[in-house]
Amino acid sequence: MRILMIGPDAKSKGGIATVIANFKQHFKSENTKISYLATWKEGSLARRMKTTLQSILRIRPRIRQENIDIVHVHMAQQGSFYRKSLLILQAKKECRVVLHMHASQFDVFYKKSNPLVQKYIRYILSKPDKVVVLSEEWANFYNNLTTVPVDVIENAVQMPTNNTYNSDAKNIIMFGRIGERKGSYDVLTAARAIGKQFPDVRIYLYGDGELDNVATQIETEQLSNVILGGWINGDEKEQILQNAVLHILPSYHEGLPMAILETMAHGIPNISTTVGGIPQAIQSGQNGVLIEAGDTKQLEDAILAFLEDKETREYYSKEAYKTIQNRFAIEPYQQKWEQIYSDIKNKDGNK
Repeated sequence: MRILMIGPDAKSKGGIATVIANFKQHFKSENTKISYLATWKEGSLARRMKTTLQSILRIRPRIRQENIDIVHVHMAQQGSFYRKSLLILQAKKECRVVLHMHASQFDVFYKKSNPLVQKYIRYILSKPDKVVVLSEEWANFYNNLTTVPVDVIENAVQMPTNNTYNSDAKNIIMFGRIGERKGSYDVLTAARAIGKQFPDVRIYLYGDGELDNVATQIETEQLSNVILGGWINGDEKEQILQNAVLHILPSYHEGLPMAILETMAHGIPNISTTVGGIPQAIQSGQNGVLIEAGDTKQLEDAILAFLEDKETREYYSKEAYKTIQNRFAIEPYQQKWEQIYSDIKNKDGNK
């Protein structure tokens, strides 16, 4: 089978780019060959627009030249939806399409859209041969918008050979776009109490987003235990993971964050929220802790309790590592996608 995968450049920022990078690095098959077409690259507006336009113009020639069987489209909300909708319409003229939904707020995007846009959204969602989502919660949502079959395939990550977690580490980390949706300001609210009880612990926020606003609040409130680490690459991330005692992600909306899976794969326990597909990875009190989104007192209490109990830290670490090994590793993930491709290709004969 020949697959053309469409989405942001693998070197771009964000969870979808990480998923595509994992496909490029780890997907190996004798029966399936994947090629890639970037619809987004980091840089100026002109560069981004050029990349999108080129992808729209190139997709049908690429499908014909490479004799593509299936186009695999990665989509989120807002701009991503509009860009990919044009590509889906082009691709469907040539071959079958699987739509891979990563959106953390597609429900909000849909509800806030006017009736005409909502109609267009439903129309686009009717075009693929299959829709793949990250959790059962999202499957229920999309099943109300389309009659196309909706399957669940959770995200996956490459497993380190060993669990190298250091339960005595002093760094709490947070990966992801910095801002309200990810709960960054809730972390700042909890930081003061954490600093008082654990003055040697530092909270590092890694990512892009609302950096100026967060930096201003850190300075105004004199939160000396909170550090903005900026966006990091793979080599830097590995060193950061080796020195982290906890990963926090008190998000308000999510799909299934790669940051949670990546940290758990390194044995780092997580404190996160009961939104999106997160409860599929984190079983509260077993391999991490879940709180309600927006409850800063819960967040503060959970972090303090975690830092006070080394035995619990080590237990959560073992269970977090085991969870990824058993449910979210790359090898079974690849097998699921090969089955999806095969099902689509063989459905009622191929085009």
